[in-house]
Amino acid sequence: MEELKAIASACITDNRIYEIVYTISRMSEGDLQNFRSKVVGYFMARNSPEDMEAYKFYKIILEDENAKKVLELYEEIKNRKGQ
Repeated sequence: MEELKAIASACITDNRIYEIVYTISRMSEGDLQNFRSKVVGYFMARNSPEDMEAYKFYKIILEDENAKKVLELYEEIKNRKGQ
């Protein structure tokens, strides 16, 4: 859950991360499966620290409807900051 909160907080400050999470949250199950396969394929031959961090991000976002959960946390954080 802490990882999801960290990603939600990152969405506040980095619109690119928000766009990735938002796009993934809108994918159908078939599109998610296809994208998941592409992510795994892309990162198979990469092992720099940056690549490992990016893979970890995608792995978290692509499981258990976490992208939707992150967007919910994002809205909570955004609303708290607006008060």
